[in-house]
Amino acid sequence: MNSFVKYRFHLEARHDNPHNISKPKYTCPGCGEKSFVRYIDQETGRYLSDDCGKCDRLNNCGYHYTPRELFRDRPQCRPDNGRKSFYRERTDWLGKEQGFDAVFDYIPKRILPDNLRPVDIHSRFFFWLLGLFDQHTLESPTALRILGDYGLGATADGKVLFYQIHGRQIRTAKIMDYDKETGHRQGNPSWLHVLPEISKHYPTGFRLQQCLFGTHLLSRYPDKPVGVVEAEKTACVLAGLYPGTLWLATGGATVNLNSDSLVPLKGRRVIFYPDASLDDKVYKDWCTRTAMYIPSDTSYQVDDSLTGDKISEADKEKGIDLVDILIYNK
Repeated sequence: MNSFVKYRFHLEARHDNPHNISKPKYTCPGCGEKSFVRYIDQETGRYLSDDCGKCDRLNNCGYHYTPRELFRDRPQCRPDNGRKSFYRERTDWLGKEQGFDAVFDYIPKRILPDNLRPVDIHSRFFFWLLGLFDQHTLESPTALRILGDYGLGATADGKVLFYQIHGRQIRTAKIMDYDKETGHRQGNPSWLHVLPEISKHYPTGFRLQQCLFGTHLLSRYPDKPVGVVEAEKTACVLAGLYPGTLWLATGGATVNLNSDSLVPLKGRRVIFYPDASLDDKVYKDWCTRTAMYIPSDTSYQVDDSLTGDKISEADKEKGIDLVDILIYNK
């Protein structure tokens, strides 16, 4: 039996543009780099929406917005006046075994090596939190609360794992390193789902669908107002400084501002805090995306304290955030 499935919508390849030496790259909506490959309609040869595609920087970004998600979020973008396409998502053994949605995968705890499980104090990031809040004492009530709430993990070489958990299921974890004295990031991030000990369980490839960092805490703290920032580090620090608010993070400029990630915010009071950016681009993008994807019955606003003439152009170019102001006095 021939198992080949012809996909109407696919990522643009070299044969789609025979005069190009390589497939064209566009600016990624997630990381802002020229690493974005767009989806193309096989029947018309036209691109889908300009944010529908995949970033080639798998380890550093991970942005992937599929045609299926696009048509779910914006039905008007479906070609042929809504006629159902031949687009199909694949399934694999792990998804079938766990009964997961076939669109994306989870990482069951049973396949996590012991040294990668959530809640581990042995990261340089956690050491920095100890110094920030309680002078490096392990009896730190603030740092331990942050560790426990967010389930921060640690690798054998001291990097921190920022787990993305939706419900009780792990979607992935961003692996990052920080200087234990300054708290400044070191090197580029990587991802739990691409580690060999995890990826070996997904023979057809891991289908990533991220969620907001801290999503699992929405059910734990149903009455807290919600603050959404960009960086996981920022969410953790603000959780220590302002515990009356539940702090979540997108993990990137616009990576997780989509309907799937924002649906859990339904009915909550939410303030979004975008980082500073030249021409206030991030602020404008967040205003557009929240207006498009925020669920009904959600009270929300996008904070503008890092826009306009409130901060310098130099700080905008650096892309400072609330932690830079509150901790580093930028």
